[in-house]
Amino acid sequence: MTESAAVAPSAPPLTRRACWGYAFVALAGSVLLGCASPPGGWVPLVWIGFAPFVFVARVAAERSHGWRVPFFLGWFGALGVGLVGFPWIALTLERFAELPMAVAVFGLLLFSAWTAIPYGFWLILMARGPQRGLAAWAVPVLAWPPLSAAWPSLFPYTPVIGLGEAPAWMQMAELGGVGLVEAWAVLAGVAWAHAWRAPGMPAKLRLVALALAIPAALAGYGRLRMDAIAEAEASARTVRIALVQPNVPLGWRQPEANLRRLQEQSALAQAEGAELVIWPEAGAFPYVVRLPFTRDRSGRRRIQAMHTLPTVFGVATRDPALPYEHNSVAAMDGQGRVIGLYHKNILVPFGERIPIVDPAWARQFIPAMSHNLPGDGPARFVVPIADGRDVRLGPLICYEDIFAGFARAVAAQDGGIELFVNSTIDTWFGDTAEPWEHLALAQFRSVEHRLPMVRAVAAGTSSYVDARGRVRAALDVTDPRPGNVPPATRWVGDVALPRDSARDPTPYARGGWLFTPLAGVVALALFLRGRVRRRATPAHAIQRSEP
Repeated sequence: MTESAAVAPSAPPLTRRACWGYAFVALAGSVLLGCASPPGGWVPLVWIGFAPFVFVARVAAERSHGWRVPFFLGWFGALGVGLVGFPWIALTLERFAELPMAVAVFGLLLFSAWTAIPYGFWLILMARGPQRGLAAWAVPVLAWPPLSAAWPSLFPYTPVIGLGEAPAWMQMAELGGVGLVEAWAVLAGVAWAHAWRAPGMPAKLRLVALALAIPAALAGYGRLRMDAIAEAEASARTVRIALVQPNVPLGWRQPEANLRRLQEQSALAQAEGAELVIWPEAGAFPYVVRLPFTRDRSGRRRIQAMHTLPTVFGVATRDPALPYEHNSVAAMDGQGRVIGLYHKNILVPFGERIPIVDPAWARQFIPAMSHNLPGDGPARFVVPIADGRDVRLGPLICYEDIFAGFARAVAAQDGGIELFVNSTIDTWFGDTAEPWEHLALAQFRSVEHRLPMVRAVAAGTSSYVDARGRVRAALDVTDPRPGNVPPATRWVGDVALPRDSARDPTPYARGGWLFTPLAGVVALALFLRGRVRRRATPAHAIQRSEP
């Protein structure tokens, strides 16, 4: 048999008991990846977490026929992704959708089951694909990134999310995005799995050395790139930005007090030398404005009641001719003129967009759901600041900052941008891991485009991520309730703008984003090539080639 052909099962078939045992081995992999997640995860587990999946795939290749067993092993093994990494989903369903806890836990189980499906397909490709030679290494490494990216998810996720707390390991995203970083993590896992099964100690030691060398090499590369970006930041112009975090509860029935918190913090920020103020997503400003929206509000609803700085803020907007609102971000200059308006494109299913059924009918049962109208593309704000300068911003609302393709479209606009600005309300999730996971996923956008990002989050964590993907500042996550409203807070600091996305796009922006789809094409070609060669090889020849 050729090296790239699949190996026929030669060991005794898997019994049901053995199958469950290997399923729990695979489950250990997703638990390891979950334990690497923020906040406070043990990040090196990222470089081990894929190994149990690869090991189990090799066992399935030798001891099972067909696709059902490897799919089950991968799917069951990946249940830990949701159960360990996203337990806050149950809390959100119980607390804000007002579902019974039993129903909320069932919702978490459904989410976990759905998120685990691509792992099942991945195991099929590994178990039914090439088992020898370079192709046996290439298929798992190249197949995973496109499977992960293509699978639809309520909360787009990467197993290497923990690297947000160790940004030196994220720097390859500048070349090929998250998919390239994932590929290196999978390669380390393949090396560990092969070391586990290697027949002799010399072979085991060589493979262990390779598994250890991969993260060491990526860390070295990352530090070199971060040092180079630091030099660019040191000579770059800066803008002094204020992020306002009002810390108000969802649905708080004191809109004037809510707005006053935003106004007061903005006034204090101006006294501290801020040049630009950022407010969180619509709802933090507790009123709906009618379109067209061209100037600041008047009276008690005025945005710039206590400050005269350019302001970027989330606001619900409504066209009287349309049945639903937009979730928007507006940019206002220091004279109160609206100079830019962006409507959110990617709406959260069920939270901002009710699919399939009539939204009015669905809201009778779950009033916390809402239905908004999507925007028609990205936007770019050119905001004038002091001394005749301006700053070019790319607005992102809520979890749009975790969609790599959309952020790439924002950065690719004519004229370019210098800074991503994200306005968010993560208060739905309370003081859980979600705000920190959201931040970690957003950090990849800054590395991919070498652009800083500032994030104004209604109850935390408001943050500044520099062009190296480092979190330079982060306000605490609070958990405001109607009976326990913490004080409003703010961050004021200088943000370096080392790059213009139009004049100096990164390798990722120039075409490195194609790594993931091209990896999928190559992985599929290798898989099919191995299947064809196996079918063309006589059974007696296969048996003679067995080790």
